[in-house]
Amino acid sequence: MPRGVFNWTYRDVTRFLSERGFVFYKQTEGSHEYWVNELTGAVVNINFHGQKSFPPRTLEIMIRQSKINKKMWRVWTSK
Repeated sequence: MPRGVFNWTYRDVTRFLSERGFVFYKQTEGSHEYWVNELTGAVVNINFHGQKSFPPRTLEIMIRQSKINKKMWRVWTSK
């Protein structure tokens, strides 16, 4: 279970983003995926790590790319 910016897996990130209107756009070289929100124009680049959790700095980059307030990410983890 994610806590703050720790222990977020690929599945957690994609579930959070899809609940906020993001959809899978395309897969690029290797294991990178682009998820897009057509309403806001935000594009998030996610590197698929399997079951591993993302390093906090990597998650921070995804948070910035999503244009979703960091507080909303933290609140979601307390569900």
